[in-house]
Amino acid sequence: MRSTRILAIGTAVVAAALSLTGMAAGASAGGPKHGPPPAKRVVIVLFDQMLPQYADQFRMPNFRKVRDAGVYYNKAYLGYMASETVIAHNVIPSGLLPKNMGYTDEAYRDHGDLFGKGADQMHITGDFSLDDFATVQKYHGQPYPKLADYLHTARPGTKFITVGEKSYAVETATGASGDIAVRLGSRKTDYTTAIGCSNLAIPGFPDNKAWRGPTGKNVPPYLLERDATDPTICGRYFINSDSANHYGTKDAFPSYLYPSDGNRYWPGNDPKHLGGDTWAADAAITMMKKEPWSGMFITLGAIDKAAHMWGAQADVAPKHCSTLAERTHVKCAAENADVQLGKILDEIKKVDRAKGGKTLVVLTADHGATYGKNFLGKQTSGAGDSNWYYAPSDLGVWDAGSLPTAPDTETYSDPSDAVKNLLDADGNVQFSYQSTAIETWLRDYSTDKKKAKASTMLAMPGVIASYWHNGNHFSLRGTNSMTSSEKAWWQAHGQEIVDTMASDDGPDVVGLLHDKTSYGVYGDHGGAQETVQRVPMVFWTPGIDDRSTGEKFRTPDVLPTILKAMGIQQTSPTDGKAHVLDD
Repeated sequence: MRSTRILAIGTAVVAAALSLTGMAAGASAGGPKHGPPPAKRVVIVLFDQMLPQYADQFRMPNFRKVRDAGVYYNKAYLGYMASETVIAHNVIPSGLLPKNMGYTDEAYRDHGDLFGKGADQMHITGDFSLDDFATVQKYHGQPYPKLADYLHTARPGTKFITVGEKSYAVETATGASGDIAVRLGSRKTDYTTAIGCSNLAIPGFPDNKAWRGPTGKNVPPYLLERDATDPTICGRYFINSDSANHYGTKDAFPSYLYPSDGNRYWPGNDPKHLGGDTWAADAAITMMKKEPWSGMFITLGAIDKAAHMWGAQADVAPKHCSTLAERTHVKCAAENADVQLGKILDEIKKVDRAKGGKTLVVLTADHGATYGKNFLGKQTSGAGDSNWYYAPSDLGVWDAGSLPTAPDTETYSDPSDAVKNLLDADGNVQFSYQSTAIETWLRDYSTDKKKAKASTMLAMPGVIASYWHNGNHFSLRGTNSMTSSEKAWWQAHGQEIVDTMASDDGPDVVGLLHDKTSYGVYGDHGGAQETVQRVPMVFWTPGIDDRSTGEKFRTPDVLPTILKAMGIQQTSPTDGKAHVLDD
């Protein structure tokens, strides 16, 4: 595909954000130190699949500015499996480990028949609706409060808002108690009638007009505006999403395993309809201005998409970020995300001046990543989904929670050769999910069958350790050789991380993989490797003492730490603990 020059965006914003008032280091010497008053508002900005080193490796001055002026937990890690978007976006606002929040992975065994499809039927959580997430988050009749609930009690009359490109990221974070959830809807091709968008072909490609628009929960009408005289002309928050505008990602390996479409994740070159993280940040800023909010969760998805396609930290080719094709790479996605952070920080300053009080800013990621130096999935175009998921054709999997009338028996029944080793042994597989770990649900999950399958899993390519579900924990079945660094991390954290999946809905057998090993796509996550578990973790509010600390911090600690910093009493147990931000 021929390249098209991209609009220069955000230069002035970066400069403005770098002058953040109040982000001075430490308290002045000579007088007593007093911690800042509790924050009145909180904004979580999540950089999907951002590795901590990206802040220094790429041009991310806004991220570095906040990190260096705030409290930076430089050894933070998730502390749980599955290390995935759909899990992290509920761990963060709940403070719970996956085993205690209702679902543990991208695959969900409906042990309690919550969806009425039959007990122990398998579902793919990434295709849940908002109502589905709210249902499973009740954890079989045991509801738990989330950040939105605490803010509603402590800041009456205010709203909790979630915004981002991905449906499952936004909707699991929102759950039942979030007030507004805004994300991009499904791709539409109708642009000839009053419900279409006739103006969403990107410059240079006039015939490629498929589009997406805002959808979600209580989407404000000002984000859905169309032209007053021609309803086929869509407003700013509708973007091009034509699969023909893939910017070369369907033509090259490894990106063609999981190619892109239009401007769902990239700004593009249409100044009136910029997509991706620019879209998410602009929508968030607009709602900051217009809504009475006390909490926002802004999730930026472009780094994740780029990393899946091009190999995360292995995507090192120099890029100038001046063409549409270059914008699909990790460096360019990270640098544009930082521009959007600058805009968000600038608006937070305005809100604090106008409304009084201070806003707590949290910067983090939902998981890290590794690249498939040892890649064990199929290498054919579009193979990502069938590499990740396997459902035998006689059973299938419910692929959309409560909505479908029959399971999907075709899409996920074509596994890679490496996964066939797991299936062919005895046929005792109900579902399997494989990324940078292998997690398998069995038809017969009696103790003897789980032990047998764990032994089979131990012989699979890339596996360093296998486990079987044994009540409230996982029992180690065996290990293979590891490098010294792999062994050190595994001995320190392997059991801890695997045990967080010990739930009725979780897998029966788990296999952990070597570093730089993946079954899904070339840049991947999901498992327990250190690079997959490590995440940036930064807290900042005006007046806070800056420090970088190696103190142990796990992602479930985010919620209780926010509550403590905002002076809000925690009323329900969490798996995370509160950290003191100002010594």
